[in-house]
Amino acid sequence: MAFPSIFRGHPAGAYLVESGDPFESSDRAGFAPRIDVVEREAEYQVTAELPGLEEKDFQLEVHRNLLTISGEKRVEQEGERKGWRWSERAYGRFRRSVQLPADVATDKASASFKGGVLTVTLPKAESARVRNIPVTTAG
Repeated sequence: MAFPSIFRGHPAGAYLVESGDPFESSDRAGFAPRIDVVEREAEYQVTAELPGLEEKDFQLEVHRNLLTISGEKRVEQEGERKGWRWSERAYGRFRRSVQLPADVATDKASASFKGGVLTVTLPKAESARVRNIPVTTAG
């Protein structure tokens, strides 16, 4: 089953763009960050889990309403046990994309990165926000 098909019929699922199988084991398929998309009244919020990465290890860009997170994860481990010395290295590029709805004001987007979690806030355009219209009694 492809990842986006899980979310068919769910508002957030319409925005996910498949790029590999994120349920594959990271040691077999490479690193694929987990992504959540939440729609709020005035904005969309995209969070991505990027454990072990620093800001210099990934890029974030929006092009034609497609938000893309890409970068490279490097893991190096060394150890010694019972007279044996070992060293392991793993490198892998990743790329995840989210199709943004047309009502996003991409020029007002912001992002923060803390504790391995990237949070991207994408405000909705003013024209797309729900507004209550006051009704007065005529006459």
